[in-house]
Amino acid sequence: MAVRWKKYHKECKGKRAEGDRCGKVITKGVECEGKRGKHCPEGVSGTCGRWMVEFFDDSKKWVSLSFKDVRSKKDAERRLAMFIADRERGKLSLPKKKAIPTLAAYSKTYLDFCKNDKKNTYVLKCQIVKALTRYLGEYSLDKITPFIIEKFRIERRGKDKVKDSSINIDIAILSHIYTIAIKAKIVSENPCKDVKRLKVTQTKDRVLSQPEITLLLDKLQGKSRLMVLVGLFTGLRLGGVLGLSWADIDFTNGIISSSHKTGKLVSIPISDYLAGELLQYRETNPGDRLFETREITASVVTNYSAHFSSLFRDLGIQGFTFHNLRHTFSSILQGELGIGAVTVQGMTGHSSLSMLQKYSHSNLNNKQKAIQALTDHVLCKTPDANLAIAQ
Repeated sequence: MAVRWKKYHKECKGKRAEGDRCGKVITKGVECEGKRGKHCPEGVSGTCGRWMVEFFDDSKKWVSLSFKDVRSKKDAERRLAMFIADRERGKLSLPKKKAIPTLAAYSKTYLDFCKNDKKNTYVLKCQIVKALTRYLGEYSLDKITPFIIEKFRIERRGKDKVKDSSINIDIAILSHIYTIAIKAKIVSENPCKDVKRLKVTQTKDRVLSQPEITLLLDKLQGKSRLMVLVGLFTGLRLGGVLGLSWADIDFTNGIISSSHKTGKLVSIPISDYLAGELLQYRETNPGDRLFETREITASVVTNYSAHFSSLFRDLGIQGFTFHNLRHTFSSILQGELGIGAVTVQGMTGHSSLSMLQKYSHSNLNNKQKAIQALTDHVLCKTPDANLAIAQ
């Protein structure tokens, strides 16, 4: 049994013979014993090592331990004396290493921690955790390194054909798992902090051309046609369209309301054309909900999204999804009709402009003019000459 000053820097340790398994020292290091001296390397502040207590344990294994309260050789010798006394009494109790769970095991704890998240967010985290555990589940949290994470990204891209933007989300969730684990004092470091985000090329949002809009209005029928009309003339997300009930539509004042996803209520004027289409549809669909009676879950939205993507492809409209109707709505209003961003945001409810939500009621007249202009544009009518007021 002994105490030893463990040095951090090569200059302190000295140089050893290459290829010598016994580590024979050929150049002596600094004999500092934890005290700052003239031989310390330049640029090193304070002492550059720590005192270790070393001995053979009961199973004849060499043990080298450090302690937070051991700051000097005297402290180390005092701690060593305690171990010797314990051994003589036959009660040598060594500090036990904390068991570090695997990522698969700790992921269950993490998902329990996230149960109060919004439903769609929780479902997304479950999907990402499933992918993480498939590749990294067997590693304990303290064994996952930036190199292993990089290997995961390569395999995720190659085997699962996942986009770089999705892989960035995977790493963000993995980083959050480590943040929770660090707060619980299970691990002390987050390996994701040394992993750079993958560069994602920004692509232009797909919007419908006028011929494509005409094709949709001519070819689509029934429920699918009206859902497309609602998406195109209101800018609502697919989940918001599916969740609409007749109580959300005020035909008297010509307003449709929705609070899907963000939880913030947006009020969108409806044109006489869309109101007429809705009233005609209600004659054969008098139930409480317009399009879907089931709970609007992520899987329901995903299935509808796949349906519309397939429907658009069959009509010859390539690379277009239902969500792109929202992009088309905003693009026509702002890009082609020159409607101000404040007015458009009051209808789309984008969170990045949430501070402008206060205009959602006072700007109602401007919104109505904007919606009428959009309707006239889509139906190839002459836009309102007074459109400039809706800026």
